[in-house]
Amino acid sequence: MTSERLSERCCEFAMVHPARQGLPARYAWLAVAEREAGNDPLQAFKKLDLRNGERRVWSAAPHGFVSEPLMVPRPGGSAEDDGWLLAVIWNGERSGSDLVILDAASMQEVALVELPLAMPYGLHGSWSQA
Repeated sequence: MTSERLSERCCEFAMVHPARQGLPARYAWLAVAEREAGNDPLQAFKKLDLRNGERRVWSAAPHGFVSEPLMVPRPGGSAEDDGWLLAVIWNGERSGSDLVILDAASMQEVALVELPLAMPYGLHGSWSQA
């Protein structure tokens, strides 16, 4: 068995296209620190091409803190990175939560929606009473 470090950047929540879970995949999306090195809060998302090492980053810094991303495939899409990356962001500048939607291929921002309620910042999810 061998291991290989794929990123020097502090990261969490690596995921692949849902149809590629448990199978060889070309792309991974991760929540990462803003800085390239060191242990910092997660403030950005990185797309990593597992074949050639190419990296693309979208950042919510300096006031945004990211949660676990979700890759949503485009219906009918054929490419492994054809879809969107969705996540809730804690926006410290306005003390509220935002939903960010990124193009999963380019990592360009498609939409940033200010949510009408502030969801407590958490790593895996948020819970509230009914």
